[in-house]
Amino acid sequence: MRQRISCFLLAAGLLMLGAGTAQAAGFNIYEAGSRATALGGAFTATADDGSAIFYNAAGLSFQEHQGIDLNIMPVNPRFKFQGATTAAGEGAYEEAKNQYFPIPGAYYTNGNGSTWAFGVGVYAPFGLGLAWENPEEFVGRQVSYDVGIETIYVTPAVSYKIVPELSFALGLDIATQHLDLNKYSLHPELGVNAINTNINGRSEINVTPSFGVMYRYEGLSLGMMYHHKKTMKFKDQDATLANAISAGDPGYSWSSALLAGLGGSDHKISSELNLPYLMSLGIAYQFTPAFRAEFDYVRAGWSTFQSLDLDFDTDALDQELHFNYTDTWQLRFGLDFAVIQEKLNLMLGFVYDQTPQPLASVSPLLPDSDRNDYSVGLEYKTGNWKFTGAYMAVIGEERTTIEDGQPANPDPAYPVGTYKSVANIFGAGIGYRF
Repeated sequence: MRQRISCFLLAAGLLMLGAGTAQAAGFNIYEAGSRATALGGAFTATADDGSAIFYNAAGLSFQEHQGIDLNIMPVNPRFKFQGATTAAGEGAYEEAKNQYFPIPGAYYTNGNGSTWAFGVGVYAPFGLGLAWENPEEFVGRQVSYDVGIETIYVTPAVSYKIVPELSFALGLDIATQHLDLNKYSLHPELGVNAINTNINGRSEINVTPSFGVMYRYEGLSLGMMYHHKKTMKFKDQDATLANAISAGDPGYSWSSALLAGLGGSDHKISSELNLPYLMSLGIAYQFTPAFRAEFDYVRAGWSTFQSLDLDFDTDALDQELHFNYTDTWQLRFGLDFAVIQEKLNLMLGFVYDQTPQPLASVSPLLPDSDRNDYSVGLEYKTGNWKFTGAYMAVIGEERTTIEDGQPANPDPAYPVGTYKSVANIFGAGIGYRF
């Protein structure tokens, strides 16, 4: 067993080398496994592979094997912005860079059908990656022209089968987060880029509990999962202010004097970023040996994410970014068809995902919106091996930052116009049962 766990940790480490960021409702990434992604994330009452560690660890008690599941979900988000038309003419048209962010999901589980079961998983349930084309000229560069948030969870979990039909699970979500934010400040008179600010740091390790419950009777399955909210603390991380004006150009002396008055280019920064709780209630039914359906209701406690206070070592640099998110819900549906019994499965999914973001905080940092997701996938089993492929299309609703004829956010740094978004999520998984 020790050798198997060592192999899992090595594989998980390799996946972490490619761990990137993605943008979902808020910045939650619900894609923790390829099979679950193909089912639209409707997996709380199924939880029959390693990704149960995230979706509902109580499912481990109903898995009659030891196994390793390795998943990679490359996400390709695409954003566009069209500035509002004014008396001066049509506003600027902007596009985000075409990027791919590989989201990992690596799991070791030991069920064996006994009363006790346990497992450990490595995944990334929160992240954000958005870099805009032509950052020096991008209309929203005073807010952000390139941002990245990566949050990695390592969750050991244990499940106990109270009676043959009912199990309960407890896990520990051990997390760390990396933050990278880039923005420009303009010269007050010339309007050119004067200061290029980069904030880069990693949070302290945070540990919170997670829970799961599963009930199964004949073809019916009921499940509940809960991951507690987190406060990711950053202390004395790096902040760099660079002169964006070349020597000899107008404004160079002004920006140089400003940097000198602020104590130079290199600074330290502290902050806290709050992550929401996640709770899901699921019901699944095996209608026939070849057909299974599940419906999940997911609740996210985004009201904990109200602001991001940036506390610099120089008080004049301190900033407070307001977000004012609200709690939200998602509806997730999944259908599982056995095309060839015990060999090949076809999976379909649909998601309605509600944004937690008020219109006033829609910005180049995160232009969020309500979404409709459509997914499909295939799973093939042979011997002790299984191979899964999935695809999900995430269609964001068009969102305009004008309310009652006025900009929803009066800050002139926030561009006024319409954001559009789509994302392509691909999934590939390989699993082995001992």
